[in-house]
Order: sequence, then C-alpha cells, then structure tokens
Amino acid sequence: MILPEIDYKFWLSNWKESIGQLQVFSNVNIAKYISFDGDINACTNEIFDIVSSGKTDKESILRVIDLIYSWGGKSGRFFYASTKGLPVPRDEIANNNTVFSMYLQGVVLAQSGNPATINHFCKINGIGPSYASKHAHFWSLKSASPLIIVDSKIAGSLAYSKIEQLRARYSDKDIIAKFNEKARIEFDENDPSKIEKALFAFHNHYFKNDNSGWKNNTPGQDYAAAQKLAATLFNS
Repeated sequence: MILPEIDYKFWLSNWKESIGQLQVFSNVNIAKYISFDGDINACTNEIFDIVSSGKTDKESILRVIDLIYSWGGKSGRFFYASTKGLPVPRDEIANNNTVFSMYLQGVVLAQSGNPATINHFCKINGIGPSYASKHAHFWSLKSASPLIIVDSKIAGSLAYSKIEQLRARYSDKDIIAKFNEKARIEFDENDPSKIEKALFAFHNHYFKNDNSGWKNNTPGQDYAAAQKLAATLFNS
C-alpha cells in the first residue's frame, strides 16, 4: 500500500478550515429525525461529546446515528428511505430490538478499536462499507486504537477507483495499521484519523468524488502528487 507523498500537516489544516466549516447535509427524509444547523466541525464535536459520555441508551445511539448521516453528506440519504420494498434502515434500528442489539454490538467492537467493526456494521440493512467505516470511526473516538473512515476519497487517494478494489487487496486491519504507521511519522502519535483527514482534503481539492476525473486541474499544493495519482486512477 503506497500513500501519496504530500504535506500531511498542510492538508489536515485544510480539512479543518474548509471541509469542517461546510454545512451538514439534510433533506426531507432525514429532517424527520434530526434538525442540526451547525457545520461539520460542530457536528463532530457533538458526536464526540456523546461518545465520550459513554451513553448507550437508545436515544443517545440514535442521535449519534443521525449526526453521522448529517455529517456524511448526501451519499447516505438512502438510509432514510425504503428501497426495494425493504424497511427504512433507520427505522429498523430504532424499532427492531434484534437489529438495535446488533448495532450495539458494533458499538462495543468500535470502542475496543477492533477493525472487525466495519464488517459487522456492513451486516446491517442499509449500511455499506463507506458508512460502516464512519460508524466504526465515530464510535471508536475514545478508543486507544481509533478506527478510520475508508470511503471513495480515501480509496482514490490510494490509487483505487472503488472502495471494493481497495478492500479486496487489503484488510481493514492492514489499512488501519498503515495509517497508524504514517501518523507516527507525520504527527508522532497514534492517530490514523489525521492521515485519513489529510488524504480526504487532498483528494477533495483535486478529484471528483467517484474518482472518474479531475475536480480541479489547476496546479497548487502537491500538484505533482495529484498528477501521479491521476495517471493511475484515470487509466484503471
């Protein structure tokens, strides 16, 4: 697994100043469950506060879930809709005790920093690999071994156009270990999420979300690394 040669401190700062200040996502479906007027930074802070409190009652769990989807953007909108005749995934967690218990098991796994958390969340209706990693990441915020978000932007940053291609090559444990190793080099600490955020900001600046082309082909910070990545992404 090869991580791009970029200025990780610069891009981490860029995440906080640009992406973090964006308004959270909402639509008519999610608005039935949550109203949140803050930006992504504020949303992150509330999630952190609830996770830090150790609360695992249903109200707290559902609040974190809704905040995660507000944080995550429009790609998670189907979590609040019925598709193919299946129950609305959010309602299923709230109203089906078996599904809620399964979600709680994922929370416990995340709190221990277990990479198996991502696969566990994927077993729940309506939660795919990208959002499974978001649930895993946020519930592991107080873990000594925090987990990371692995979405299309992170896959693209590692020269894979699809998350499935990356995960077919490397296990979640391998990815997290590599990001931890890089975090020790770049930030002298075991916080792989700093590497993830830096890569996200870098990718978000230059590439489309689905890795199909340039979002911004204007030379800027680490443009040479972006060109090198594009040569692989756009020909894969």
